[in-house]
Amino acid sequence: MKLTANHRQPNLFLEIIKGLGANKLTSALLVVIFVSSLSVVQVTHFARQELIEQDQLLQERDELDLEWRYLLVEEEFYSQHARIEEIAIEQLQMKRSTSQDEQVIVLP
Repeated sequence: MKLTANHRQPNLFLEIIKGLGANKLTSALLVVIFVSSLSVVQVTHFARQELIEQDQLLQERDELDLEWRYLLVEEEFYSQHARIEEIAIEQLQMKRSTSQDEQVIVLP
């Protein structure tokens, strides 16, 4: 008796397939909805990847900008006249020339 009761219950999956097969418009709309949902997921994934890459590039730009500023400060430090004069006097033993040290040469 149990055996006959199981055959009486409809198989839900088979009923859904039969219903979709009977109505072609519903089947087509179901396929379109499925494809469009997969497209939305794919586009969202690509957009997130592009945002991650943009953030990385912006961070790299900021690091390079900071390095550029440090280099400008360093260049300004090394080009100060007082520092250059100090190095010339101490390391190269140079001195400012006086009018007595100057010689004028006249070319014929």
